Amino acid sequence: MIYKLDDLCSSISETYKFTNDRIYFLNTSDVLEGKITNQKLYDVKDLPGQAKKKIQNNDILYSEIRPHNKRYAIVNVANPDDYVVSTKLMVIRANNIINHKYLYYFLTSPKIVQHLQEVAESRSGTFPQITFDEIKSLAIDLPNSEVQQHIVDTIGSIDDLIEKYDEILIGIEKLET
Repeated sequence: MIYKLDDLCSSISETYKFTNDRIYFLNTSDVLEGKITNQKLYDVKDLPGQAKKKIQNNDILYSEIRPHNKRYAIVNVANPDDYVVSTKLMVIRANNIINHKYLYYFLTSPKIVQHLQEVAESRSGTFPQITFDEIKSLAIDLPNSEVQQHIVDTIGSIDDLIEKYDEILIGIEKLET
């Protein structure tokens, strides 16, 4: 069945309420190709002004800037209440019709990333940028939940094999140096 993403997910802009003196802050540079690369605690008083958005596990973080830079990831952290994210990261939350990983794989597929990059470059401004309006207007042919889960499991298995292969290559490079 064909859906618009507007019917399957939403952009979350819930403002984070600071209660601790130290917190993890994620900016666009802290997510890359499915991984959260920064796990550093910051003093709240030292955070930049764009540290505003609250997240929860299974949210998709997707940079508004230059989609082809692949600044995206699924939130999967021990305590998401200890994290605040930049206003330059879209926080996309799947509803109960679409598997959040299926949505993530769709949004990060080369065809969709290329399309969003082209949209970003067509806008006037300082740098190529997209908004949730471009995301929510995308159409997807969505299979039933069992098929979605099968696809997610298959892609996840392939991703795991690629990651193990990369680890082996890194090990070989270390041996050679």
